[in-house]
Amino acid sequence: MKKPLLIIIACLFLQSCWLHRNDERGDINPVTSSFEPLTIDREIFESTIAIGAPREIEEAGKIYVNGDIVFINELNKGFHVLDNHDPKNPANILFIEIPLATDLAIRNNTIYVHHAVDLVAMRLDANSIEILHRVRNVFPRLNSPDGFLAEDFDLGENQIIIGYQSLN
Repeated sequence: MKKPLLIIIACLFLQSCWLHRNDERGDINPVTSSFEPLTIDREIFESTIAIGAPREIEEAGKIYVNGDIVFINELNKGFHVLDNHDPKNPANILFIEIPLATDLAIRNNTIYVHHAVDLVAMRLDANSIEILHRVRNVFPRLNSPDGFLAEDFDLGENQIIIGYQSLN
């Protein structure tokens, strides 16, 4: 009984390898995404970090505390900087505009930010921001909402995906 059952299972397993009449590569229609990537040129992308006026928190992400300064991520838009000397009344002092930013860390007064596909090291003063170093393409590109990889789209090396637009 075991031997015939094993042969049947092996035949079923190997059946997927057999060619059928319509299995030629030219007859297969590739599945395409329902979205197209929205991109920005790398040169423009790298100039998008700036200091702005304080604003209301709309969609908070991660929170990072460094001494009396609190950084609150505004999802994919940047970071709110709050002065927390008086914890009962923190003051929203400025907003660091960093499109597609999701996280930051601080070490020795250097702020490290996840900026879309890049890792950026910067220094923040009261009225200015200095980019110290940028490591390009450390993080993966943004994938489409329907699961297609960024590599599935025909994009140039200097095109940064900033979002997706529905084709429907």
